[in-house]
Amino acid sequence: MLGRRLLVLFAVLLGLTALATSLAPRPTVGPRSADSGVSTATPTASSTPAAQSSRRLEETIAVDDGRTRVRARPGDVLALSVRGDVLDGVEIAGLGKLEPIEPGSPARFEMLLDAPGRFPITLLTTGRVVGEIDVAR
Repeated sequence: MLGRRLLVLFAVLLGLTALATSLAPRPTVGPRSADSGVSTATPTASSTPAAQSSRRLEETIAVDDGRTRVRARPGDVLALSVRGDVLDGVEIAGLGKLEPIEPGSPARFEMLLDAPGRFPITLLTTGRVVGEIDVAR
């Protein structure tokens, strides 16, 4: 009898832990130092035009909207959400970014766009291009 109660209590606690983990926000990942594995941010004074005109862009792409183009400039910081009713992975080719996407849980990216170019946003399983990041001078 006591064993069953402990087993039920353990199952309830495990379920609550899983629920809390699924509702908690994801931590954002910053650049890591090579020796310690700790996130570091070092402000630098720069006189380059990209550093002076840097801005933060927040964009959302819906998978079902077709190919959406996000326009940016070198030096911009892009916070991108990709939403959709699919269970897949979202890859931004050329930038080395990969995040999971689920119904009700968008893929979230935050990145510094430091080089010009066009970077397709692709669903991994189907290979379908759902958008593009266009970084132009």
